[in-house]
Amino acid sequence: MKCSSLSIGLAIGMALLGDAAARAQAPVDTPQFSGVVVRQADAAPVTGADVWLITLDRHALVDRTGSFAFTGLAPGAYLVEIRAIGFVARRDTVRLAAGRSLRRRYALTVQAATLDTVHTIADQQRYLSPALRGFEERRSSGNGGHFIADSVLRHNENSTLANVIRSRIPGVTFSGPYLVSSRKQCKGAVFAGPCTAMNCYVAVYIDGVLEFRSQMTDDVRNTAELRTIIPDLTRINVSDYAGVEFYADAASAPIGMHSDDDGCGSLYLWTREK
Repeated sequence: MKCSSLSIGLAIGMALLGDAAARAQAPVDTPQFSGVVVRQADAAPVTGADVWLITLDRHALVDRTGSFAFTGLAPGAYLVEIRAIGFVARRDTVRLAAGRSLRRRYALTVQAATLDTVHTIADQQRYLSPALRGFEERRSSGNGGHFIADSVLRHNENSTLANVIRSRIPGVTFSGPYLVSSRKQCKGAVFAGPCTAMNCYVAVYIDGVLEFRSQMTDDVRNTAELRTIIPDLTRINVSDYAGVEFYADAASAPIGMHSDDDGCGSLYLWTREK
């Protein structure tokens, strides 16, 4: 009996060992991730493309048939990036389940050829005269006023100064050919009564020198005489000037700029360098 019991025990032990060995040799039930990478335009294989499992930092190269494969992966979600020279990189998220294989097809688009960005900087207008240099400094400061630059004036050389001002300077309007304030009709800070005529003419300076102010019309008795005093901007050629600036009242003019505008605004004209 003892011999028989020993034989049975040995048989059972051998069976258990055999089963364990068999289980050890059986393939592990892990998911696999594979696929192909092709060119979108014609479905040709993108040989040498890099398929990168970013989550695990593992790589697989695409073979000449366009195929790739990852094995020994644990179930879960993975971030994938497919890269190839001359193609737009593509990203994807895959979810792998235990005991199941996942196969994907990735079509890459050809990256458009781009030229290096060329930055060009226009030459800043360099003036010799202190007056025009001051004009450019005030225009660039953004501290108030309304400006018409030399480039705009050159673009409108076939027009009159009046036409350019109409569309670019607020706070003014025209009474016939003469520039007047659109903020009020009468000159001066305080009025004794209602205006009988629109006489808030804008003061005009040329290269910083006062050419006209509204008070100069106080003793004028007729229109003919008025025309000899007030600058007619419809007759002034744009090509003579390199800059225009306007301030609605003396308070808004920069410190140091003389302004006798009678509350009607000041227009400064800067002549072009020859």
